[in-house]
Amino acid sequence: MRWQLLDGIDELVPGRSVRAAARTDFPPELFADHFPSFAVTPGVLLLEMMAQAAGLLVVATRLDAEQRWVFPALSLVRDAKFRHFVPPSTRLEIHAELESLHEHGAQCRGRVLAPRDDQTAEGTRRCASARLVFAVGDGATSATAGGDPTALRGHLEGLFVDLESPWRPPGGAP
Repeated sequence: MRWQLLDGIDELVPGRSVRAAARTDFPPELFADHFPSFAVTPGVLLLEMMAQAAGLLVVATRLDAEQRWVFPALSLVRDAKFRHFVPPSTRLEIHAELESLHEHGAQCRGRVLAPRDDQTAEGTRRCASARLVFAVGDGATSATAGGDPTALRGHLEGLFVDLESPWRPPGGAP
């Protein structure tokens, strides 16, 4: 199973919001026990999708405002709500809005949207939502923890390219 759960970034406005795409195309083994005869995507994976999108929004916001790479790590989930079951092979929209940003942290509101069940209905429905709080470190923080800041930066730069983000890091690949 891959841990990059987003398939693409459709819109990213630093300091404001991100809209990404994802699918629940997970291995059948994941759904076999969750739940027998009633396959449902685990809520923790929906939270992770929101966290991945919101984390990239935090990275882009700091790069855009300060030309500084940061590494957000999810530290707290508040007000998580799961409103509708998400079956396998569902196309999802992941939305996140930046609520606050400070030197060592950020808070975003995330939502997971899916097409309505009724094929005649237009639009989407909210399947999950949460407030996501991130601890935000920089290269020095990652090096102190034994990480390689250059590798982390390369990974993040690659994500913006791989996810075909319309926003790209300054000085990065077109």
